[in-house]
Amino acid sequence: MKSTPSPRVRLFAVLALILLAGAGAYLLIHGSSNSSSASNAAGTQVTPHTTTHAQTTAKQSSKSHESKRKKSVEGVAALDAALVAHPLVVVSVYARNVATDNLAMIEARAGAARVGAGFVAFNVFDEKIARQLATLLGGNATSNPEVLFFKRPRNPVFRLQGFADSQVVAQAARNAYPQSEPWVSDANRICGRFAAPLSTVRARARSADLDTAAGLKQAAAALNQAATLLNKETKSLSAVRANVSVAKDYAQLVADLRQIATNMSSEATALRSNDKATAKTIDQRNAALFVSASALAANLQLSTCVS
Repeated sequence: MKSTPSPRVRLFAVLALILLAGAGAYLLIHGSSNSSSASNAAGTQVTPHTTTHAQTTAKQSSKSHESKRKKSVEGVAALDAALVAHPLVVVSVYARNVATDNLAMIEARAGAARVGAGFVAFNVFDEKIARQLATLLGGNATSNPEVLFFKRPRNPVFRLQGFADSQVVAQAARNAYPQSEPWVSDANRICGRFAAPLSTVRARARSADLDTAAGLKQAAAALNQAATLLNKETKSLSAVRANVSVAKDYAQLVADLRQIATNMSSEATALRSNDKATAKTIDQRNAALFVSASALAANLQLSTCVS
């Protein structure tokens, strides 16, 4: 016959089961928490690696875009694009990482900007670009550094072999494509209105006999008339906005013409006082100013502004 457990024994058994269940629950809860913490800790270690990888990828992508951007200014495709925007394009043939060639390329770009022409470079150290250039020129040999000039649709019209500074490149571009900018036409039109009257009164001043009172009076009156006309001309010229690339030279031309007008008035005053020595000194000063103004006008293609 089996013995029946006493009430006290049954009580201890129930308490034991409760304690075991509680311990299990504790381990389950805290074990899960520790696991999560470990996972979080591991995640903290992984995150920087993921970020670094993303940054590296971004940098590589940026370098790729930068490389494409740099290459976009070289080659036949770039030349065709430039010819769409500009009737004349300056092409610099150079060898990258060669100091003289790099400087020549910079000068060619500056010369193109000076006259508003397009600009493209061909690095002959790049085999693909060198082949494109050879095809472009029909197999004709090129040297480096060298500057080529292309008109639409894609016709080579001139070349400068060897090193050429920006002024030489700019002048060659003007010769290859002598097109006047709108502001040039405006300035020439203004100067053209004053050219004939100024020529007439200046001739009258030069023909006067300075050994007579009447001649001194004639010369002084003519010089004052010329100064008045020249001041009106410079006022109108000041309203013309030249291209940024030549704005400084244009402003200097206007300033020189204004100074010539001031000197004419001073010379007229000296002649009225019969101070021929001072008048002669002022006239010599104006002669030098006319020379510098003429050079500036020629460089700016302002053929009617100084005569």
